[in-house]
Amino acid sequence: MNQGVAVQTELAPALPAANADRVQLQQVLLNLVMNACDAMAGGPAGDHKLILRTGLAGGEGIRVSVADRGVGLAPDNLEKVIEPFFTTKVHGPGLGLSVCRTIITAHGGKLWAANNPERGATFFFILPVAKEESDQ
Repeated sequence: MNQGVAVQTELAPALPAANADRVQLQQVLLNLVMNACDAMAGGPAGDHKLILRTGLAGGEGIRVSVADRGVGLAPDNLEKVIEPFFTTKVHGPGLGLSVCRTIITAHGGKLWAANNPERGATFFFILPVAKEESDQ
């Protein structure tokens, strides 16, 4: 289904490698993108914008973020939204973000959410740099 979402990428060049399962990371990104699209579905037409960013997170590793211009998250839900069976949607069991966190944590990383200053929310995750990359 075409939701009229404009996707913008801001990808950092020449990032170091992370030891991660490609299929599992695709699952995480797909879930975050689909959630962002769902969050924007009821918003004004022509203002559905999704921004995917990558970069280094200081000494922590590689940071990936998925930002939307949706409804954002209630402050009380910022931590709970990643818990199993918690959902703000009408449909769905509330497991997608919990699975994402499990995948990222299993790779030695972390996942969290923050509201954007203007509107919408951003989900972030950090993955550690591959050991052989960080030793150089």
